Amino acid sequence: MAEETYLVGDRDVVITQKWAVRCDGNGLLGHPVEYITLAPRGEAACKYCGRRFVHASNPEAERIRREGQRAAA
Repeated sequence: MAEETYLVGDRDVVITQKWAVRCDGNGLLGHPVEYITLAPRGEAACKYCGRRFVHASNPEAERIRREGQRAAA
């Protein structure tokens, strides 16, 4: 499964199978690269842009899929 990105409220939320992720802001200007570990809770947020990463095994992932708006690839 590839990463899935959703818009929940005004924030990007990425559902991933990885326990360690990389965030660079994903935009034109971006931000410094941050490496983020999702363990032990199965979720974490980028300290620069606030993008939230949720492991697919986290029960919150299903709620995000139901309630979030799928972002264009």
